[in-house]
Amino acid sequence: MEKGQMKKGRKKIRRIGKKVGNVVVIMQAVSVVFAVAVCVFMYNSLVRSMQQKICTNGTNMLARELDRVADGEDINKMLDGLKERMGCEFTIFEGDTRAYSTVTQNGERVVGTKLASDLCDIVLEQGRTYVGEADILGVKYLCSYVPTKGADGKTDGLIFAGISIEEAEEETARIISYAIIISVAVIIVSIILLTFYLKLKVSGPLGKITQAAMQMEKGELGLADGREIEIGVRSNDEIGLLGEIFENTIRNLRSYIGEISDVLGAIAKGDLTRDTHQDYTGDFLAIKKSLESILSALNQTMGQIAASAIHVSDGSDQVSASAQSLAQGATEQASAVTEISTTISDISEGARQTSDAAAEVGSFVNQAGAQLGISIESVKDLSDSMERIASDSKQISTIIATIENIAFQINILSLNAAVEAARAGAAGKGFAVVADEISSLASKSDEAAKATKDLIESSAVTIKEGGKVMNRVSEALERTGQLAGNVTTKMEQVVDAVEKQTLAMEQVATGVEQISAVVENNSATSQECAAASEELSNQSGLLKELISTFRIRNHR
Repeated sequence: MEKGQMKKGRKKIRRIGKKVGNVVVIMQAVSVVFAVAVCVFMYNSLVRSMQQKICTNGTNMLARELDRVADGEDINKMLDGLKERMGCEFTIFEGDTRAYSTVTQNGERVVGTKLASDLCDIVLEQGRTYVGEADILGVKYLCSYVPTKGADGKTDGLIFAGISIEEAEEETARIISYAIIISVAVIIVSIILLTFYLKLKVSGPLGKITQAAMQMEKGELGLADGREIEIGVRSNDEIGLLGEIFENTIRNLRSYIGEISDVLGAIAKGDLTRDTHQDYTGDFLAIKKSLESILSALNQTMGQIAASAIHVSDGSDQVSASAQSLAQGATEQASAVTEISTTISDISEGARQTSDAAAEVGSFVNQAGAQLGISIESVKDLSDSMERIASDSKQISTIIATIENIAFQINILSLNAAVEAARAGAAGKGFAVVADEISSLASKSDEAAKATKDLIESSAVTIKEGGKVMNRVSEALERTGQLAGNVTTKMEQVVDAVEKQTLAMEQVATGVEQISAVVENNSATSQECAAASEELSNQSGLLKELISTFRIRNHR
């Protein structure tokens, strides 16, 4: 579109040879016209001067012939001979009358006619020679009048030699016409020769250079078809130098563009090992530096990406293994927590039963006498329950220890995940966040386990104290029924201990629920971590596959 607009906007080209030819023709024509005008002017002056000289020579010649003329010789014949030789008219005057003459009028010699009075006064009266124009019987002549003297030394006549001005002008016009015709012919021949010369030496070479420039404008340097663009201008002038410069320019552009195209084509195919080998000059040196900078930056970037892809792949494998271990640990922890919850439910149910039993014992104490046997059996049942609670507490302690161990392992896995995320750099930022969350959950699990352990230990102490009380109550009941009042007091202590145990069991249940929530969170996090690690592994594999298509200088 732009090229078309440029062509439409471009003015019609006129060949410089034609312009120069027109200028030269005009100058030559003006010069010829001026020269012809000057020549005509000078020729007229020269012809007039020559005619006057001819007239003067004619009178001189006539005077000499008159001195040599013999008696009886035909004067008219002599005058006709002089006219034929000199090309002018002759007349001999006797006084102011024409005695002999070659001048004719109506086919007859003008003898017997008189000289004009003004000339008669100059020549006859004053005895002076007259050279100039004169009117002879109505015809203008350029003439020479010379007085003649007799034997007495007085002027007795004159002689005449003249040329008709009309005939002289006709001869001059004829000569000028010949000169103009010759000048026009010279101009035409000069134009033809100049046109041929300009076409051969100026217009033709400039046309070839212009054609090459138009091809350059279109971007046609012969690279597509492998042809050489030669201008073919060979001369020792500026046009020849311009043609040589154009050929060198096209050759350099072909070389530069060819190498740049090869390098860019190699880059497009993933080959980053190509280099530029030519010597670039001028502004093309900046293009070479920019291309080399691009190649260097691409090689460095691709090398770094390849190394990062390897680290990411290794880190993703380790994170995936850690996530699997974390998921397995979370599953085991969930199972342990389920067992703890079941055990705590049993303990809580036993505590409620013990509380109920203690309440019943308290009510039965008022009926100690009648119900002593029943109280003894209840006390035994209570003692058995206390023993079961102590046994269950030991199992809970074992489970809590397992939870602490799992929390420790989770914390170790989170540290390993954080280390691998740090190695992965920017690609492992997401795993760093997951590792921090896992570490936080592990800490919360450990804290909850420790709190549960403390509560269970406190409950075990309380249960142990309750067992001792039950033993003493049983011994007291067996020893004596009179100690029913003391039994009432002890039963109140038992009730208080059972209430404490129940409260402790409720706190333990709350801790177990927290542990369960943490375990569920750990499980979900581990699953997310596993999925993320798998996605990272897939992406790292794709990245390595993409990088493998590039040939890098440092990784050949």
